[in-house]
Amino acid sequence: MNATTLRPRAVVRLAAAGGRSDRLRIALTASGSALATILLFLAAAVALIEPENGPYRLEVLDQSGLRPGVIISLLLLCAPLFIFVGQCSRVGAPARDRRLAMLRMAGATPGETAKVVAVETGLASAIGSASAAAIFLVGRKLVDTVHIATDSVITQIDETTTQESNVTQGFRWLPTDVALPIWVIVLLIAVVPVLATVASVLALRKVLISPFGVTRTVPTQPPTALPAALFLIGTIGLAVWSIVERALGIATSGLALRTGVAFALFLMCVIGLLMGSASLAASVGRLVASRTNQPSLLIASRRMIAAPYTSSRATASVLLAVLIGSAIQGVRANFLIGTDPTDTFYADTFTLLNGVLIVAIALSAASLLVTSSEAIVERRRTLAALVAAGTPRRTLVRSVLAETLVPIVPSIALASIAGVLAARGLTGTRTSKFDPVTGNGADVAVPIPWERVLVLGAAATAVCVALTALSLLFLRRSTSLTELRTAA
Repeated sequence: MNATTLRPRAVVRLAAAGGRSDRLRIALTASGSALATILLFLAAAVALIEPENGPYRLEVLDQSGLRPGVIISLLLLCAPLFIFVGQCSRVGAPARDRRLAMLRMAGATPGETAKVVAVETGLASAIGSASAAAIFLVGRKLVDTVHIATDSVITQIDETTTQESNVTQGFRWLPTDVALPIWVIVLLIAVVPVLATVASVLALRKVLISPFGVTRTVPTQPPTALPAALFLIGTIGLAVWSIVERALGIATSGLALRTGVAFALFLMCVIGLLMGSASLAASVGRLVASRTNQPSLLIASRRMIAAPYTSSRATASVLLAVLIGSAIQGVRANFLIGTDPTDTFYADTFTLLNGVLIVAIALSAASLLVTSSEAIVERRRTLAALVAAGTPRRTLVRSVLAETLVPIVPSIALASIAGVLAARGLTGTRTSKFDPVTGNGADVAVPIPWERVLVLGAAATAVCVALTALSLLFLRRSTSLTELRTAA
């Protein structure tokens, strides 16, 4: 086999070949690509709303000034899906690694084997994107229904007189009356497969595919303290920023400066938290390893010390969702105090944001499931050796759960605190409370929404633990003694 014999048709056949694990990988890749494509179609529909379209029941769609926020939210939801699609390439890794090694043994070049992997990912993603386009276009026709509603409208007649009247009009819940141009549809169908293929090619840069197996290079340097320092600086800065702005007299006059500094500190928190989660995992692992005599905790702590980047890669998207969600709850507490309780616009908007947040955590947790499963499969020879040496499988089960739970609890706590402090740094710790009787406002302190933040953190932790437990389905096969006779 050489570069001239491995033609595109053969590449497609080799990419589509495989067993049950390969079919599962293709199905997961196609599903993630389909969800991402549907979100892109929804964002495009919102962006192409014209004045003649509508009206819509949701004010965030009916008012043109609020639509950019909806578009940004939909695009942000695509980020964990792209991560999920990229991580799906490691599902069924042992069988595919052996298949790629056999291709190399048969004479395929490293470039040709990389082409097989790229075509496999691109085909699966293209199937998902094409299916999503069909679902979106057919679903748009099925749900394009005009609902009739009667709303009360208050008209100002003069300075002292108002008139209330009922107006009946039709409305839609979603922008199903927006027709997407053909070029937009083709572009959106192609975006996700192209990105998935490019990501798979970039991921193979650190992979050595030889006739004797597949070797991956992993970071060997220990985590540095710089990300942790960034997080501490950002968090402490947000905590004391309200005191500093009052001392400098810019609480009201320097709005642009106050917002810019608070946003910069928040960005430092985000970067420090995501990049410093590996340092946190290694530090927690060293702390637990020196103070426990439980076999499961010892295995988990040593794993966190030896491979801290695995834990950080698995939980990064979940921590980002918790951090942004906590910030949303803090902003919500500020806004609802200063608005008329009878005006449900802001309350409905934050309810919609909470729904988006739930979806984001669910999508992030899906990536965690793939990453946790990959971590079990990658160290299958080590796990099989532990079982062969007499380690009970239930001890390994507890160690895998502890490996996720021990670092995720302090990480989620830090993300929640940073999110609340960011909200208070951006919107302030005091606001004018609306009085429905006089219509005036009184300066009050903004309460910290501890209940909502605690519920968010507990829910994210529970989802992480549940999906890590689901990844244990790969543990029995990975601890089979036959893994000791196969290439790693």
